[in-house]
Amino acid sequence: MITGRLVEVNNQYYAILNLKHPDGKRLQKRFNLGLPVPNNKRRAQEKLQELCLAYTRKQQVEQNYPDVILMDFLNAWIERRKSELSPSTYRNYIHMAEHHMTDYFGDALLREVDSQKIEAYYQFLKEHGLSSTTIQHHHMLLQSVFRDACKREIILRNPIEFVSKPKRQRPQANYYSEQEARQLLEAVKGTKLELPVTLSLAYGLRRSEVLGLRWKDVDFEKQTMLVCHSVIEGVDDGKRVVCAKDTLKQAASHRTLPLFEPILSLLQEELERKKALRPVYVCSDRHGNVMKPDVVTHDFQKFLKENGLRHIRFHDLRHSCASLLIANHTPLIQVQHWLGHRTMLTTADLYSHLDSSLVNECGESIKKF
Repeated sequence: MITGRLVEVNNQYYAILNLKHPDGKRLQKRFNLGLPVPNNKRRAQEKLQELCLAYTRKQQVEQNYPDVILMDFLNAWIERRKSELSPSTYRNYIHMAEHHMTDYFGDALLREVDSQKIEAYYQFLKEHGLSSTTIQHHHMLLQSVFRDACKREIILRNPIEFVSKPKRQRPQANYYSEQEARQLLEAVKGTKLELPVTLSLAYGLRRSEVLGLRWKDVDFEKQTMLVCHSVIEGVDDGKRVVCAKDTLKQAASHRTLPLFEPILSLLQEELERKKALRPVYVCSDRHGNVMKPDVVTHDFQKFLKENGLRHIRFHDLRHSCASLLIANHTPLIQVQHWLGHRTMLTTADLYSHLDSSLVNECGESIKKF
């Protein structure tokens, strides 16, 4: 137990604690208690006791966990939580740890990482071109790790509590015009990307949703398809693996969509072509296996470049679908259900700015008054 005593200096109470330097030498540290001497002896003694307890705990922590390295603790935390994390989240955490965090924090001790160092890390990420959304993900990972370290009493306080959460700047949705979309659909005909690209553009499906579409989810008789399954990539034992699950990004993402021409014929022809392979998934490779998400993304970028088409992400096919619907005056409530958004506010926030002609129509309406 750390001991100490009270002293009076210039009619003020001070506490002097008897501490030990890391090299074993004794030292004394003085603290101004901010209390005038008259009528404050009991309060000063209480503050002295609080300081002694706080420094005793600090000394115990430093003795019990003297050399805990942040990255060692963080990597161990990720592995402990693996069963609780989705495959994609686990993969993202591993990526964050192995790249930017290791590069920046190196062998820094857990107890030596303070709020200033964390804020400097966010600036480091920004200078390396990471988006505000990605920096937020780094913040949430560090927040969980430091909170756990506090709970285990490896550190006395969570430095993240003194760091402002990075502000998220919503990226401008990138999308194809109607002409560009038609060019893409024409160019992709007959290629391995025809189905995933066409379905994503027509229905605004996320990559995980279009790759997760199974033949049993397609009802040719009722001419509908059920979006209820997803395929993503995760990490298992250090290797990338394809993970299938019956959960989507959110409950509203579960939806039944109508089949129409030429989508209906396209699906029937694909099923007939691969009938001998008996594939489970609609978007399958030449062996009948589900297409790998990262391969689809890579091949899509390569396809755009080879065909002289403007660069967009695969996810921007979803934005393109929304923009085409809104440009054709589809009510936002219908766009919400088509895309599987939880609320119409999400749809409005993302896409209401896409068609300036809607604003012009408002102007024309006002003129009639």
